[in-house]
Amino acid sequence: MNASQFRAGALDGVRILDFSRIWAGPHATKLLADMGAEVIKVESARAWDPHRMIVGSGNLPDGERGDDPWNRSGWFNTLHMSKLGITAEMRHPKGRALIEELVGISDVVIENFRAGLMERRDLGYDRLRAIRPDIIMVSMPAFGSSGPWKDFIQYGIGQEQLGGIASMNGYRGEDAPVKSGVNFGDPISGAHAAGAVLSALWKRRRTGKGVFIDVSQLESSIMTIGERLLGFQMNGRRAENRGNRHPTYAPHGAYPCRGEDEWVTIAVAHDAEWQRLCDAMGMPQLADDSAYRDILSRRKNHDALDALIADWTRDKSAADVMRLLQDVGVAAAPVMTGEAIFNDAHYQERGLLELVDHPSCGPYFMPGVAWKMSATPGEVRWHAPRLGEHNERVFGELLGMDAAAIAALEAEGVSGTAPDQQN
Repeated sequence: MNASQFRAGALDGVRILDFSRIWAGPHATKLLADMGAEVIKVESARAWDPHRMIVGSGNLPDGERGDDPWNRSGWFNTLHMSKLGITAEMRHPKGRALIEELVGISDVVIENFRAGLMERRDLGYDRLRAIRPDIIMVSMPAFGSSGPWKDFIQYGIGQEQLGGIASMNGYRGEDAPVKSGVNFGDPISGAHAAGAVLSALWKRRRTGKGVFIDVSQLESSIMTIGERLLGFQMNGRRAENRGNRHPTYAPHGAYPCRGEDEWVTIAVAHDAEWQRLCDAMGMPQLADDSAYRDILSRRKNHDALDALIADWTRDKSAADVMRLLQDVGVAAAPVMTGEAIFNDAHYQERGLLELVDHPSCGPYFMPGVAWKMSATPGEVRWHAPRLGEHNERVFGELLGMDAAAIAALEAEGVSGTAPDQQN
């Protein structure tokens, strides 16, 4: 792996020491790694990232465990591309010394353990900035580092409910919530943490000072429904389940198309778009119908309007409806399965998925870079690290250790490239 073979990244020269696990923290550092940051993933042979051992048949290449299942987890390998991976046992004096040396040459330290764990390991912010005064530390406990809930453990799977998001995810006219399908708290918290790191780096460039960033995963989730909270505080009305309806636009929804469980989404923002939709459907007279003439009328008669549109879309393919409506300036897109996304020409051109060859798994398509920039577009630079894969590189090139000293670390149980089966 030679850094010179990759394009210049926006975050070239930024080094991040990553203690985070599972999804929220690793998502943050994955975003930053794709932009050129040197992210060093810290695990130990005793306590590796639990995502390595999500090894059900649906999460392993061809459903096979292989000789090293801890290196074959699809979840882990998706979230840790473009990162370096080391093992260092922080409970061992030599492991702790390694970590402290790495802190001294890093710009950012990030972790998402339960609140207070880093302090109990004497690696809290005060200790880290004693090692490097301008260090930026990001802590991501579920409920933040202060407050009455700070000692509780929680995962992203519960933030959707605790944050109130689930209370308005559901079908119209039904009180029961519907889970979004993802552990919503994880990716949104990760994105917020990545943004906070960028802000802190900018601040440090101007002031020379580091900062402690306390990211509450619960608060990250709650912010997505901020207007609903304000609405309740101001008028006492609870947000209702609205299915695919929009609070302002009409028509707005998902409509059935030809085939099994095929749907297309259509969103009309104003009267001019409504006229274009009517013309595209071959029903220009609807635009003058008093029941649908303006936005208030269309919202009032949304059920009848949905039935008319569904009758029009039902015998057409979702792709044909999308192209027809987009050509006349009406927002429309198919509801896609994973296979459809994979085969979509637009997503392929955009590099939504990139082919990544992993030595323990072989070549697989993995999520590409989340956004595109002109001068520094970012890229997936290499596969997710196998356990301790970059021990020699990091300990040797960055810390100046020789081969004998690195080998001694493994012999003493400080580092390793396979799980410690005795613990």
